[in-house]
Amino acid sequence: AVNEAGMACGISINPKTAEEEIYPLLAQGLVDLVDVLAVEPGFGGQQFQEVALTKLEKLRSWIDTRGAAVKLLVDGGISESTAPRVRAAGADILVAGSFLFGHKQSLKAGVKELKI
Repeated sequence: AVNEAGMACGISINPKTAEEEIYPLLAQGLVDLVDVLAVEPGFGGQQFQEVALTKLEKLRSWIDTRGAAVKLLVDGGISESTAPRVRAAGADILVAGSFLFGHKQSLKAGVKELKI
């Protein structure tokens, strides 16, 4: 119904959710975007959880092996040090709230730091 309405459909998985749990949805072509949370949902400014890298790598491999048209997004704990790592692990889109809006210089300077 979502795709028939011309909209994309996404799903989020938190750090405790095994990525394998969503493979059936991906296999059916029901999901256009997977949001891998690298922090526990609820509040900003948390530390990046390394488990997100493993999830991204496994999901990227699954998606690429099957030629699926699914984008990978990572949200939480994104900074100048984590951005290149999540990109290398397979993320297509990065969400960086606290890093950008709390940047010591400016929002624009923060965006420049994250450009890969």
